[in-house]
Amino acid sequence: MRRTVPLLLMALLFMTTIPCALSRAQGLRVDFYDVGKADAMLITAPSGFRMLIDAGTNKAGKTLAARLVSEGIERIDVMLITHFDKDHVGGADRILGALSVDRVILPVYDKESKQLEQLEEALAASPQTEVTRMETGSTLTIETGEADMTLSVTAAHKTFYGADEENDFSLCTRLSYGQTRFLFPGDAEDARQRELLEEGDVRCDVLKVPYHGRLVAASRDFLSAAAPAIAFIPDSDEEPAHEAVIAQLKLLGCEVYSARGGDLTVVSDGTQVSVLAP
Repeated sequence: MRRTVPLLLMALLFMTTIPCALSRAQGLRVDFYDVGKADAMLITAPSGFRMLIDAGTNKAGKTLAARLVSEGIERIDVMLITHFDKDHVGGADRILGALSVDRVILPVYDKESKQLEQLEEALAASPQTEVTRMETGSTLTIETGEADMTLSVTAAHKTFYGADEENDFSLCTRLSYGQTRFLFPGDAEDARQRELLEEGDVRCDVLKVPYHGRLVAASRDFLSAAAPAIAFIPDSDEEPAHEAVIAQLKLLGCEVYSARGGDLTVVSDGTQVSVLAP
């Protein structure tokens, strides 16, 4: 018995310290949240830098904000809203009300909606939050404090789209960590996907599938050029991704995950990406 207690204490110490060591070894972490047919993704760098891309619907944003707080997250460096559809911007005011957000990045185009008004009101009540509005055709590089990490955002070229093609105004985020690459193209439809192809640089290891996995004319070319190893589709049982999109991804040898199956966490050690088991 005299030897059992020290051994038990050592075992408990081992159990409490190993997760921290593993967390550092995993490097970059990206959480794709199950918020139904809506987008919400959190990038967490080893340094602690955090960037939230989209915030789901109003209801989902409330749940997400409470979840982040319960996990001990009190501050986000950057919150980026790809465009102003309610399933992307809806929960942004909830995030601002529950967490400290240093910076918010938004596209620039005309839109009248209750959700956008709520975001503007929340920003007015958060004067400490810097707001960056990206004009069409612009590119923004975000400083993360990570030597092995680059993060850039590109805005769409307005001249390509009609007034009703709101999804094609989606900001696109490119993330590199070491040799690994992530691509977050918002709800880019045909015109925006073709524009991104013309710009080049869409090849990635991890892809947030654009437009909730719906099929557009550019889908085959875009997915083939991206050629991801892992893809996440933010769809729902009521509005599932198109079978042709899923088939194309699988033909490329991609591991395909859907919000219908719950959250997805992907980690990168700078050399390879992998799915973190729940």
